Amino acid sequence: MNNFYSELRPVTDFSGIATLDYYAPVPGDWHVVIADVKGSTVAIGAGEYKAVNIIGVSVITSILNAAKPVEIPYIFGGDGATLCVPGSLVPAVRDALLTTRRISDQQFGLGLRIGIVPVSYLRESGHDVLVARHRVSDYYMQAAFSGGGIDHAEALVKDDDTPTTFRIETPEEQSEADYSGLECRWDNVPSRHGETISLIVRVTLDSPETQADTYNEIIEKIEQVYGDESQSCPIYEEGLNTTLEGRLLKYEYLARTFSSSLVGRILYWLIMRVQISLGKIVMKFNLKTGDIDWGRYRGDVVRNADYRKYDGVLRQVLSGTPSQRAAIEAYLEELYHAGKCFYGIHVSDSALITCIINNRSGGHYHFVDGADGGYTMAAARMKRQVALAKR
Repeated sequence: MNNFYSELRPVTDFSGIATLDYYAPVPGDWHVVIADVKGSTVAIGAGEYKAVNIIGVSVITSILNAAKPVEIPYIFGGDGATLCVPGSLVPAVRDALLTTRRISDQQFGLGLRIGIVPVSYLRESGHDVLVARHRVSDYYMQAAFSGGGIDHAEALVKDDDTPTTFRIETPEEQSEADYSGLECRWDNVPSRHGETISLIVRVTLDSPETQADTYNEIIEKIEQVYGDESQSCPIYEEGLNTTLEGRLLKYEYLARTFSSSLVGRILYWLIMRVQISLGKIVMKFNLKTGDIDWGRYRGDVVRNADYRKYDGVLRQVLSGTPSQRAAIEAYLEELYHAGKCFYGIHVSDSALITCIINNRSGGHYHFVDGADGGYTMAAARMKRQVALAKR
């Protein structure tokens, strides 16, 4: 069953991503992996939103490297990540999680909740785990989750007040992980239209079919208001510029050199800056090196951008105007007061990108969040709505 995910027929149209017909049950001997940065809202308030993002992508990178050549589904959530892995990979995944937790603590001063929950347990508890594959581009397949099992796994791992055997709380163990491909070299991408919003929506209706229909209607409304992806995508070629600023490059450097010697750390810093400088030249003059067409590279970044996703909750980063935001807020507010959803929106002026580079001839993937902690801050606003509803 290790090839289960890679053999799913991909969905090509995001507008119907919540449709249940697209989903298949995750095998019972697989496990749900949850990672969540503790105190992410406080860290973001202190300006460390890039640290929060790179920890989440570090989790994904290390587990993808541990799983090779098995293809596994994953979702980046801004301040964490969710993945599904076959049982045979659990020991390697556990090592990757423990190592990333040490990096989070020792390099960035942030705690990281980590846990592994068997799919079989979630099903026995009445929560299914369904997955679909969404083809974003010729090179990038994005996972989508449904069924409620992911939410239940998150609750088990994230609730510090509830004891559970699934949350990994053991003292630090000797472990290693591979972070090859993890990069964070783009400057923030300014909005083309005035602002960049991070949007999270959770539909609260009981029927799975009605939930799916409502999500699809919301996605359709967002496209009506913000336009198609060529207009609303927060990443665009002209806005993509690599950076040589140390304060921005330090996040990749700290994650990638955690286990390195002093000499190794110095070499990494120097090589990274040389690579960025050369990259600026080859992209400026549209050069080709080997099988890499640098004139296409920025376009591939846009095509492989992970700026909208669905895991039982709709998450999007969108570039638009204040009037467009007001229109979508009015629509969602109406749904909220009708008891159909909770939502959160965070507004910034740009988007940030954290990357996984398998190869530069197309196999590179770019995780997008709103600057200043977009997804995390939007989630905090949505949680306030949920808390008010419980009073």
